[in-house]
Amino acid sequence: MYKILLCDGSLNYLVEKQLISYDVDIAQNSDDIYGLTYENTYDLYVVNVYYYDVFFLLREHGDATPIIFIDELYNSQNLRKSFVIGDDYIVKPLYDEEITTRIEYHYKKLSKHRDNIIKYKDFFYHLQTKQLYKQSEKLKLSPSEIKLVELFLCNKDKALSKLYLFEKLESSSDGSLRVYISKLHKLGFSIEYERSTTSYVLVIK
Repeated sequence: MYKILLCDGSLNYLVEKQLISYDVDIAQNSDDIYGLTYENTYDLYVVNVYYYDVFFLLREHGDATPIIFIDELYNSQNLRKSFVIGDDYIVKPLYDEEITTRIEYHYKKLSKHRDNIIKYKDFFYHLQTKQLYKQSEKLKLSPSEIKLVELFLCNKDKALSKLYLFEKLESSSDGSLRVYISKLHKLGFSIEYERSTTSYVLVIK
């Protein structure tokens, strides 16, 4: 179920009225936010801009969860800084339909992207863009390394023979393959070599 952290006391009534189809936690203060985000993984934050500094710190620590900021009154400075780390900015007074429509938009956006994203440990690989992220950091890899990442992520726990990998990489260099796999090891990929079958396996632990 789509999991939301709500951090605006004036909107708590929506949980039982408009947001019943979502899994919603309510934070009453900064300590609640730190505690709940430490214990849970959320799909969306709905946050009063008052807590901007708290979520700025979460961003700095690698939390890439989308954020809808809510302001008491329109403020151009808050608008600008909200889009530095956030994904949406809404000004009160709010219609119930407005906030729920925006939440639904982010839900649909995430659902669409999830079909094109493979998760492994704290890595996210985007099949469409061929980009690998570690948390929110985009990693720079060579075309061959990216191709190898995709092969392993699309075949988790399956033995991939060296011959198969050579064919897909359009290379027959055992040394180059070892260099690529060594780099993935250093990044945090658990890849094991099976001597009996001369194959490599991405291990899910």
